Amino acid sequence: MKNKNILFKLLSELYSYPKLFYSSILLTLIISAVSIVRPLLVNDILNKINAANTKNITLFGILLIVSMILESALQYTNSVISVILGQKLILKTRKNLFHLILHLPTSYFDKTPVGTIVTRTVSDIEAMNEIFADGFTTILGSIITIIVFIITMFLINVKLTFAVLIVLPFLLLAVWIFKKNVQKSFTQVRNAVTHLNRFIQERLVGMSIVQQFNAEEKEFSKFKELNQQHRHAHIQSIWYYSIFFPILELLSSIAIALVIYYSSLIPNISLGQITFFIMMTQMLFRPLRMLADQLNTFQMGLIAAQRVYELMEKQIPQNNQGKVVFQKLNQGIEFKHLNFRYQDKNINVLSNINLFIPAQRITAVVGQTGSGKTSLVSLIPRLYDFDEGALLLDGMSVQQYSLESLRSKMAIILQDPHLFNDTILNNVRMFSPDISIEQIQQAAIEIGIHNFIMQLDNQYNYIIQERGANLSAGQKQLIAFLRAYLHHPEIFILDEATSMIDSHTEQLIQNTLKKVLQNRTAIIIAHRLSTIQMADQIVVMSQGKIVEKGTHDELIQLNQYYKEIYEAQFELI
Repeated sequence: MKNKNILFKLLSELYSYPKLFYSSILLTLIISAVSIVRPLLVNDILNKINAANTKNITLFGILLIVSMILESALQYTNSVISVILGQKLILKTRKNLFHLILHLPTSYFDKTPVGTIVTRTVSDIEAMNEIFADGFTTILGSIITIIVFIITMFLINVKLTFAVLIVLPFLLLAVWIFKKNVQKSFTQVRNAVTHLNRFIQERLVGMSIVQQFNAEEKEFSKFKELNQQHRHAHIQSIWYYSIFFPILELLSSIAIALVIYYSSLIPNISLGQITFFIMMTQMLFRPLRMLADQLNTFQMGLIAAQRVYELMEKQIPQNNQGKVVFQKLNQGIEFKHLNFRYQDKNINVLSNINLFIPAQRITAVVGQTGSGKTSLVSLIPRLYDFDEGALLLDGMSVQQYSLESLRSKMAIILQDPHLFNDTILNNVRMFSPDISIEQIQQAAIEIGIHNFIMQLDNQYNYIIQERGANLSAGQKQLIAFLRAYLHHPEIFILDEATSMIDSHTEQLIQNTLKKVLQNRTAIIIAHRLSTIQMADQIVVMSQGKIVEKGTHDELIQLNQYYKEIYEAQFELI
């Protein structure tokens, strides 16, 4: 996205709060007009002193103080309005961005590091605040102030005005060089922040692996390298500032010297005019200096805005145009000549899949690692969308159902379920307040998990740590199973859901499984014989294709893929 397009986008955001925006513009114009009053008063006072007329000096002094107080009050009010405007827009932008993230397809998260998304949602949007709160209006104010100052100077004395403006080309050249180099360093800073966030997030999540392989020092060395890159980028931008601002001070001093020199060449020039131009030179360079600083802050905000808007506009949420409300599966799920590939791969993960999964029956899917089992079941709740063929629920394309109704009738239990840093109660409710504690307890009793929960501190209000760190793998899966069971799904998808549960715990839920899955459609990816044998249909996959279908006994009789898997994995059970 080009800077021009970003500017239009940012302006359209500002127009969404017209009262605050136009109030800020109006105050900026008033401040620019009021700021010229002080040097004009000083000019008038000194001229009257030269004329030996001091009777109105006190009045001029009072007016000078009043103008300073008025200017300060206006600047304070404008700053407050700008900050409020900025925070409103940041709140709106962050809400819109996170809403979009919540609806992005799963494939986006497969290829985008979490640290990058966090940077976009937090750091980059905070950088955008500089545009909203200290960008458009302050830059506009500085430009208007400069124009007002120069026009007033020409009205007072044309020759002295040209003396001041002689250094202006050199100033503009310095600003252009400064802007160009600082923009490059700001881009490096934003990239370094993204890399740091991504690195830290990944290492914190995988800290047990880092420590398990004694890689602490190696990871620390990588962190030091990334940190040094971040420091170098910051130091480089600071170096440009350290060169630029002394150049501004030097040019300002040269301009003042030129004013004094040319004043000596102009006959009958008043002390008031000389003082006026010295004051105006200092006041003119102040907004010029602020403008240069604001432009670079603006550039940093533009870089952050570009990243945010690229995510908001280029990453299109997955198609959710379905209007049919899914309520109950009466016939079954059917795959017809279905092909599927992940976006970053050119080869099919699933090839020519033809399969009918009958409603209210249990279908088991088995196969070696990488055979496409998880990819197959991920298409049903539309975590991914297939490329060719058809996927039908009761004869209707899965894309014709609304995502909300489709997923509300499905429960997916993974091998490593995700639990939030919250109470067990909220984790199993998934923040649905209409589910009572009595319903949760009854479901936990039926599933055989109630006694385990009652032994915990605060019982159902027990706080689960991030990623379920204070629970065993089996306990996390039991809570995930309770969460799924509690929402009474129409379709159960279990992806190795009992693989990390010990034999005793598994026995507790096997009978419950039979009860839960009765009169429900279930698709189970499993390796355990006890789980597979309860299936009405077993589907065998290999290299993204279905190679066998049938019951356990039928597949054993075929003496091919299933029997090979059975002998390799189940014979010792």
